[in-house]
Amino acid sequence: MPSARVIPEDVLDLKAPTKKFLCPLTANEYGIEFLSFVIQDYRSKKTIFEVSRDRPLPIDFSTHDALDPDSLRKINYELSEDFLMLPQISTTLVFSVGQEPLKDFRMIERHYFRDRLIKSYDFSFGFCIPGSTNTWEAVYALPPMDPDLVKDMIDHPYETSSDSFYFVGDKLIMHNKAFYKYVREDASAQCKSYEAKYGSSSKGEAKGAKNASGGAKAEAKTSGGGAGGAKAEGKSDAWSKETDYF
Repeated sequence: MPSARVIPEDVLDLKAPTKKFLCPLTANEYGIEFLSFVIQDYRSKKTIFEVSRDRPLPIDFSTHDALDPDSLRKINYELSEDFLMLPQISTTLVFSVGQEPLKDFRMIERHYFRDRLIKSYDFSFGFCIPGSTNTWEAVYALPPMDPDLVKDMIDHPYETSSDSFYFVGDKLIMHNKAFYKYVREDASAQCKSYEAKYGSSSKGEAKGAKNASGGAKAEAKTSGGGAGGAKAEGKSDAWSKETDYF
């Protein structure tokens, strides 16, 4: 499906993961590159997951196809079961922009278990200066989930998935897919699996984003903006037992 035909309203209507990517890799004409991504417990600030050029994910050669360019936009996450119990998480995405200005940059993320929509998020970054490196901080409110659903998600690795759609204006320029495995914690262990991997102490509040011009700050779920004028605002549908699980 050509990217010009896919608009935000189309992906907001999706009730199941897409069978294929809705835009080609070449749709990223703005030269956006993702440099690092960190997930933290919003309250304790403990790191749950981190990936960057300095800390790359191991390649799963059982699913990686070097001849398939679309494998570059699929990622497998292995997370603690604690992730499913947290009321809020924060994510920090560092990305660079090419030589064209980025106006009305928006991400819509749809989360599923099998073909069941669990949650949808909609974040707007706003404007990115050409040639800048930006930090996108988002806060996700995680609704309490039915214990049976949580058990199913843990018992069936990589059957929980998400589609992330990135728009400039109404034009779809990137579409990435993620698949999730949730690992049970060992109750007899001295620390959590993620504490052993990333450290047990918190890293403190994430700092505001700074771009090459020295000013734009972006935080989802807040109204703060920097000297460059950019800000991100996040929104998600209000959660209720009646409407959030299908």
